[in-house]
Order: sequence, then C-alpha cells, then structure tokens
Amino acid sequence: MARPLSELQRAMAVVGAGDLDHEIQPRSRDEIGDLARAFARMTEQLRQSHAQLVQSEKLASIGQMAAAVAHGLRNPLASLRAAAQLAQHRVDAPAAREQLGAIVEQVDRLDLRIAHLLTFSRPTPFRPLRESARTLVEGALSGFSDLLRQRHVELTLTFADPLPEIRVDPMRLEQALTEIVSNALDAMPEGGKLHIATRLADGDGGGEGVALELTDTGPGIPAEILPNLCEPFFTTRPEGTGLGLAIAKRYVEEAGGRLAITSTPGRGATVRIWLPMASGDAAAAPARSHA
Repeated sequence: MARPLSELQRAMAVVGAGDLDHEIQPRSRDEIGDLARAFARMTEQLRQSHAQLVQSEKLASIGQMAAAVAHGLRNPLASLRAAAQLAQHRVDAPAAREQLGAIVEQVDRLDLRIAHLLTFSRPTPFRPLRESARTLVEGALSGFSDLLRQRHVELTLTFADPLPEIRVDPMRLEQALTEIVSNALDAMPEGGKLHIATRLADGDGGGEGVALELTDTGPGIPAEILPNLCEPFFTTRPEGTGLGLAIAKRYVEEAGGRLAITSTPGRGATVRIWLPMASGDAAAAPARSHA
C-alpha cells in the first residue's frame, strides 16, 4: 500500500505545481486505487477547464485585435479597390488592365482574411430554423459554378430521400459548407472529383439526425496534421487564414452537431458532418447508418 500512496502523493504534488498534463495511472483496485482514479478524473476536468479558459482569453485578445484591424484596414482597402476598378475602365493597355485586376483580387483576399478574423473572434447570435440538408448544400454550392468549371472538378450529388429537417442557423451552416467546399477545390487545382452525399444517420449518443459527407480526390492529408486541421490559425497554405475549418467546426457544433475529417494520403479526404434532426420530425423508414 505504501508504494501506491507514495505515487499518488507525488502525482498530486506535480499537478499541484501546475503540470496538468502529468499522467496518473492507478495501479490497485482497492480504496487507494479508487482515490487515484478519482484524482485522475479531476485532473482531466481541470485540464479541459484550463484549456477552455486559455482559449477564451485568446479569443478576447483576438476580438480586440480584429476590431482594430477592421477599423484600420477595411476603409483604406475599400478605397484602393474602388480606385483600381475605376482605373481599369480608363486604361487601354491589356497588361495594365491585368495588373489592376490582380490588385482588386488581392484586396478581396485581404478583405476575406479580415472577415474570417472578425467572424471567428466575434460570433453573432445563433438563430436556429428548421431547414433541409439539400437546401443548405444547394445554397452553399450556388457560388461555385464558375470555379468548378475553371478547376475541371466534376461535382456529383447524392441526396437520400426522404430526410427529416434539421435545426440549424441556415446562414452559418451554408458558410460552414462553403468553407469545406472551398478547401476541397483548393486541394484539386489540376482537377478531380467532388462528391457530396446526405443520408439518415444516428449520432454517437443514439440520437437521430442527418449526415453530410463531402469527399474530394485531392492528394489527401498527412496523418500527423489531421488532428490539427480545425484548430484556429492552423494552415498548410501560405495564403490561408487558418480559420475556415475552425469556423465550420464551431458552426456545426453550436447546432448540436459534429464534424470529423478522415483522409488517406494519395486518395483524397472526406469531411463528415452529423446534425441532429429537428424536434417533432418523424424519422424516415429507410436503412439508417451510424455517423
């Protein structure tokens, strides 16, 4: 009994000194083991609470920074964009028009970065409505027709029917889907296939809902970075903000859903979203899978 007590005492001292990542391994099945297991659970809860607190403090700082950035940059950017567009109509040289077009494109990219920063740091109130998954997917895809054609990406859609409605904020869910589709297209600059499917599925807790799967045929994602993809500011692209998937994950989770990404390098990636069925809807009769 002396050894388990000594190990637990040392673990408590380490955790008490602030090392919440210290691993606690109960070795006995008696009262001392029960105490060690209870202490391990408490330490895990402390670790999670600490992480949430750090994240909240980061977001508070980001919010203040984002407001300053938006105020200091958006008005000059708008003036620069307007001047470049006006100049485009006044010059005849193709090379000059092309350069001015590039300026407009870069201004739009900067404005998108600022918008991402503001969206992530200062989310607007959640306004849920009953909506169909098909309507959300079609709404998100409405702005991608030209880009799909330019990138030579073949789009296929599979909508299970009938499906119950889901309870989401339509504007936010469309934005989440837009971010995911945009990432998929960025992964296939030389062309490929994008398949989007919806189906009836049960969640991990047994609740009924709808699953959306977006699968691309890009190069895939290395296993070592897969767990970090939805972390704020994590990006593998120099021009990326690292906020698109973080925003998508937040919007899915605030609706009671779940977002997961799987990939096999060389064979593309799949983003799976599960969203709970709107209350009062009867589940459809077709076979149900587990999300």
